[in-house]
Amino acid sequence: MSATTHYAYLHARVSVMALRLPQEGAYRNLLEESTDSGAILQRMGLAGINEDEGASSREGTHHPEALEQALLNNLLDDVKILVRPIGGVARDLLVHWVRRFELGNLKTIIRGRLLGRSAAWIQNELLDVGPFSVLPVADLLQCEDAPEMLRRLETTPYGDIARQARNDFEARNDLFTLDASMDKQYYAVLNSRVCALPASDQQYLRPLLGAIVDRVNLMWLLRYRFVYNLAPAHTYYLLIPAGGALGGELLRTLVQMGSSDEVIRALPPVLFALIEGAATLPELEDRLACEALRRAEGVLHRAVFSIARAFAYLVLREHQLRQVHTIRRGKQLSLEKALIKDAVNCARTVTHV
Repeated sequence: MSATTHYAYLHARVSVMALRLPQEGAYRNLLEESTDSGAILQRMGLAGINEDEGASSREGTHHPEALEQALLNNLLDDVKILVRPIGGVARDLLVHWVRRFELGNLKTIIRGRLLGRSAAWIQNELLDVGPFSVLPVADLLQCEDAPEMLRRLETTPYGDIARQARNDFEARNDLFTLDASMDKQYYAVLNSRVCALPASDQQYLRPLLGAIVDRVNLMWLLRYRFVYNLAPAHTYYLLIPAGGALGGELLRTLVQMGSSDEVIRALPPVLFALIEGAATLPELEDRLACEALRRAEGVLHRAVFSIARAFAYLVLREHQLRQVHTIRRGKQLSLEKALIKDAVNCARTVTHV
């Protein structure tokens, strides 16, 4: 079966969904309310996200979790539609991308159990990932320690992540290493999904995934070495083995350096040009995130009848939802508009196809 035939429905669905990505000035108008916010949200497919979306009837307080869940539901609805006509590795790729949210649930369960929180408290903190949920939550809540929980997961889709995380936790016995190990393995599995796809899909996905992993690796390296003061060897071990411009040998060199400025000066020109002049780590991260979004936009436009278009759309859609979350939550908290505007970065405009 040709790629055109195999991905014809998916290609059409992505083209329609891409119409909901932000138009010029959409975030600014949501913030300033210079135009009808309801109409903007409706164009984004978020008509149900109102100012009181995060409000709880309990004591009249605002709960950010409710707004976060409402926006996540929109992303999961998109994923459900996109995976419907596909199977195999292509489906696994899209499903694994949203499993980051359930991985966050797993961290919450482990941390909650180790801190002695009640099962009810822990369950109240979990996000609902709907049909993509595979965690045996009830079983995990009965476990006594982190290694037992991770062993319970070895027969689930999280098996590869759980096995390595358990080994790392038993070697160091600290939650930081456990969290970092799970994050690293998540991206390693994501890379393996991409590598299992046909070359026609990989040609679009590899540069995009490379930009995403480079951002994550560089931020982790700078934080682990110069904020948390981890040893070079420990830092290198916790980095993702498959990146774009930041390969394994270069990462080995960078973790040995004595300051963040030294690391930045030693970056490949393509990365240095992106972050030159960034004054803070958040600004640096924003610039790298913008590059990943630019790559995603390129894939959305150039890839034809490919799973890469669907993956790129989800990257852009998730960013859009995070921007909306930042604006709505900032307004709920009555923050100054200038402060919210500073937090809404990379409000890129997508030219729809």
